[in-house]
Amino acid sequence: ARNRLGGRTFSTEFEGDPIELGGTWVHNTQPFVWAEVQRYGVPVMETPGAVAEDMRLVLPEGRVVQLGAAELEEVAIGWQTYCMAGRAMLPRPYDLTHNRAAVLQADQVSALDHLQTLELSPLQTVFIETLISVFVNNHAREMSYLEVLRFQMLAGDYFPTLMDATTRFKLEGGTGRLLRAIAGDGGVESRLSSVVKSIEDAGDKVVVTTVRGEVINCDAVISTVPMNTIANIAFQPPLPRGVIETATARHPGAGTKMYLRARGDLGDFAAFSAHLPMNYAMTYKRGEDYTLVVAFANPDEGLDPYDELSVQRALRHYIPGAEVSSVMHYDWNSDPYSLGTWATYRTGWVSRYYDQFQAEQGRVFFASGDHGEGWRGTIDGAIGAGAIAARKVSGLLG
Repeated sequence: ARNRLGGRTFSTEFEGDPIELGGTWVHNTQPFVWAEVQRYGVPVMETPGAVAEDMRLVLPEGRVVQLGAAELEEVAIGWQTYCMAGRAMLPRPYDLTHNRAAVLQADQVSALDHLQTLELSPLQTVFIETLISVFVNNHAREMSYLEVLRFQMLAGDYFPTLMDATTRFKLEGGTGRLLRAIAGDGGVESRLSSVVKSIEDAGDKVVVTTVRGEVINCDAVISTVPMNTIANIAFQPPLPRGVIETATARHPGAGTKMYLRARGDLGDFAAFSAHLPMNYAMTYKRGEDYTLVVAFANPDEGLDPYDELSVQRALRHYIPGAEVSSVMHYDWNSDPYSLGTWATYRTGWVSRYYDQFQAEQGRVFFASGDHGEGWRGTIDGAIGAGAIAARKVSGLLG
């Protein structure tokens, strides 16, 4: 539907620097995207803040704690304690319901509720809540405990690998470089700015109709429409009730990702706090006389990404005296073709809806990166879901 390819990846420039307004980081634990990175020879680059010299966390009372070796060991032990049940519960993170009874039990507990059952230090508690809020791009209460365990087990049940997999390695030339390589190799026809109104499985074909009245007859359809927007298309036969209900409720990814250009050299830093408007900020690039910072914010926290002074005040909680000269972000929550950022599941969703997500209907197959196994909600999840659906279509069409 958009005027570009890429979905919730979006490579662009910010005052001369390449940035990613959407999905950014890749890792060798993510098999589908890593295979494409290797296939097309796209080099990866480090994000300086992911291996920061200066790490700090702000406690609820406002005290700033520098995370040295002892503190990092403390928060890592806390995180492993939080995720202690993961290996027994999710030995196969690409087969989420393999251990079904235990999985469905964890699905009934929010990530925050589980945290509050543990006897951890204040430092551990704040760090864990912050990290969960970054993973969900919302408050920790909005995601299930099961979802946190999924992330952990996908990273081999090892905290440093989890951090590397989610914030460290970006693509040289951006996600757009990989996208162009894949699209060019596939030789596909693209119809941009063609908004789909309806998809009808007519038995021997699928009829796709656009809002402009164009009719496209297909042997099969693979829908990669995001969870939050799929109900805007009229499917025949109708979509499962659970798919409609979750589209209406929306997944919890509703925060903001932004880039800040700050004057001077702020060093390689990373800063965290679930109790501040900007819950995570880190160095993205160090220039000669400026620092490019990537930051995240939960929804409804009073941080206005269109207001440079608002963003500057938020950054100063971590870096006193920091001067922000410009800000850039993309409003994925208002984009009619996404209506949200990356997807995770709310508490109880696996129990109620998992079997309905991605279930094919005749000649219509579903490959949203918001669903499926493994790293769903990420670039890897999108490529993986598409590959699996393509295999099914190939089997149908022979």
